[in-house]
Amino acid sequence: MLLSILCWALLICLAWLFRVSYIGWLGPYLLACAIFLPILILLLSLPSILSLKISLSTPDRILRDSEGSLTLSFHSSRLFPVHSVTVSLELFNRFTGDKIRQSYIFRNVESSTCILPFPSSFCGQIECRIARVRCKDLLGLFSLPLRRESICRCTVMPSAVEPSVVPDFEKALQTANILRPKYGGGFAEDHDLRTYQPGDSGNAIHWKLSSKMDELIVREALVPENSTIFVLLQRIGEKDQGLEVLRWLCGKLLTIEEPFTLVADIRYQIDSEVAADNAIASLLSCAMRDPVGFDSRNARCVFIVSGEEVQIL
Repeated sequence: MLLSILCWALLICLAWLFRVSYIGWLGPYLLACAIFLPILILLLSLPSILSLKISLSTPDRILRDSEGSLTLSFHSSRLFPVHSVTVSLELFNRFTGDKIRQSYIFRNVESSTCILPFPSSFCGQIECRIARVRCKDLLGLFSLPLRRESICRCTVMPSAVEPSVVPDFEKALQTANILRPKYGGGFAEDHDLRTYQPGDSGNAIHWKLSSKMDELIVREALVPENSTIFVLLQRIGEKDQGLEVLRWLCGKLLTIEEPFTLVADIRYQIDSEVAADNAIASLLSCAMRDPVGFDSRNARCVFIVSGEEVQIL
C-alpha cells in the first residue's frame, strides 16, 4: 500500500509540474485525472470485489497424522480480477477446545481453488470457518471488508493401535449365561418346564408331557440375561492413546462377531464397523464428558479402556 501511495503522489507531482510549465487546456485536466484516479480505479474494482464468492471444503473424515487438506475456492464472474484478498480462517477443535487462527493473502484473484494445510495431529472434529475477508482495489489503495460465511467440518479419526497388554478375549467372554423368561413368549433355544398359569398361550403347552401328568405343563422360553458386552471409555490418556486403543478394541470384537454397547457420553449399539466409526466420530464432535451410567451386574463382560490399557471387569 505504501508503494502505491508513493506512486500516486509522484503522479500528482508530475501532473502539477506539467500544469505549471505548460500553458494550455490539457494541464488542468491531467492534474484532475491524477487526483481522482484512485476513485475511478475503485469504481472499476467494486463489481469484481462485491461479486467475489468464497467457500471452504474438507473431507468428512481423515486419519490422525495423515495429509489432510482444506480447499479454499474463489469464484468471480467479472472481467477484472481482485487485486488482493486477505482471508482469515478460524479452526476450532470441538473435542479438545483448541482454536487456531490463520491468515492468507492471495494476489490477482479470479475463479480458482487453493489447497491449504490442515492440522491433523490431534483427534477431534475440527470446524473451519471464514472469520474475516478484506479485498483491495486494483491500485491497492483501498481495503474493503467483505462478509463471506462458509463453514465445513472434518473429523480427525484415531488409528487402531493394539495395547501393550492384549486381554484374553476367549477367557473374558466365557461367562455362564443367566437365563430369564422371554418377554411375550415365543420360540427360544433354551426353555424351562413349569405348570400352566392363567394367561399362558396354548401353543406353549407341552401336550405329551401333560398327558402323563395330572396338570398342564408349558414350555417357558428363556433368553440370556447377561448377553450384553460393554466397552467403557474411561480415560483417553496422553496423545489420544485411549481413542486408538478403543478403535482397535471395537475392530477386534467385530472380527469375532461379537456386537457390543459402547459407553461414553451416551450408549452406542455397535454391530458393524460403520456403526463403530460413526460412534467414535460422534463422541469426537463435543468435549469429553464423563461416561453415562449403566448396569454391569449381569453383563456378559465389561472392557474398560483407560489410556493405553484395557481392563476386564
